[in-house]
Amino acid sequence: MPESPAQDLMKHKSVLLLGGYGGVGQCLARLLLKETQIEIVIAGRRKEKADEFAATLNREYAGHRVNSRCVDASDYTCLVAAFEDVQLVIVLTTTPNLIKQIAQAALVADCDYLDILVGENTFQDLEPLNSSIKQQKRIFITQAGFHPGLPAVFIRYAAQYFDTYEKAIIAMAMNARFERAEQAVEIISLIAEFKAEVYKAGAWRNATYQEALTIDMGSKFGSMQVFPIQMPEIKSMPEMFSLNETGVYVSGFNWFVDYLVFPIIWVSQKIRKGWATGFLTQLFTWGVNTFSSPYQGVVFLNEAEGIKDNKKQRVRIIAEHDDAYLFTAIPVAALLKQYFKGCLPFGLGLMGHIVDVNELFSDMEKMGLHIRVEEQ
Repeated sequence: MPESPAQDLMKHKSVLLLGGYGGVGQCLARLLLKETQIEIVIAGRRKEKADEFAATLNREYAGHRVNSRCVDASDYTCLVAAFEDVQLVIVLTTTPNLIKQIAQAALVADCDYLDILVGENTFQDLEPLNSSIKQQKRIFITQAGFHPGLPAVFIRYAAQYFDTYEKAIIAMAMNARFERAEQAVEIISLIAEFKAEVYKAGAWRNATYQEALTIDMGSKFGSMQVFPIQMPEIKSMPEMFSLNETGVYVSGFNWFVDYLVFPIIWVSQKIRKGWATGFLTQLFTWGVNTFSSPYQGVVFLNEAEGIKDNKKQRVRIIAEHDDAYLFTAIPVAALLKQYFKGCLPFGLGLMGHIVDVNELFSDMEKMGLHIRVEEQ
């Protein structure tokens, strides 16, 4: 285990939320002000939005612990200057193309880093910085949140229910609304470059939409089809727990998006990658916001199987919340409580690999995530 910082990480320091006035940023800022005593900087390109939200938070929470700052993520010099007086930068913007620049600026400014990006290549993009991160004794955490972020956590957490852990199927269903089209930029990229993997019979292999599963996602979603995707954070789980089968599966959005918008994205991006991204993002967000069911929320679960006391056992670990933004922010806030205590390792790490899972589950429940375990 890499060396872990012992000092009080938050002493005389603040946390900068880049994109802090967005949906996830607003939820995370309120959680941090409620759960900790840290100071926060709300940052983004739109200074008036940052100023307005900071003023709102200072009215809601005592101590005047929130400031605002104009920061353009595309301007490297601006990033370095903005990061120099903070302990931790949390990237909440959907700018995967700028992630190397943002991370490099954090290193130059000598501060820690965390992002909630979903792209499969995010860790690989940041990995060349890892030796410098360790040398400077900094903590860089990537792919926090719930998707990614929680798949490896749920697989690790379920291990305590088995003597022999055989199978872990992660499934998630989400029904949410997008406030702005740019929030879906990463999703368009993932759809265009669809990749799926499942682990069966001792090996990882490519999967297709034809390998969908039907899983009971609870009373609000019912029994529904979920489709395999790629999730790098779980690649080490079969070896860690001697699993026979694992994978991550997600539901679709609605008939309009699944059967009309997705094919348009696939065809257009095969013709020319990056073509009409603005239009596709607008079409996708309009389709989600217009045709999805009125209920909004997230269900995330692990259907695990194994042997306990020489008997076959099946365990379902289920987490739910009616607010998709909070469902993303709560795991990040719970992770940060461990970070603030100085118990996370130096270097670059995936959230799903470095957290204490029992402590994370406990804190997520306290913050409002509805979690239950069903043993069968």
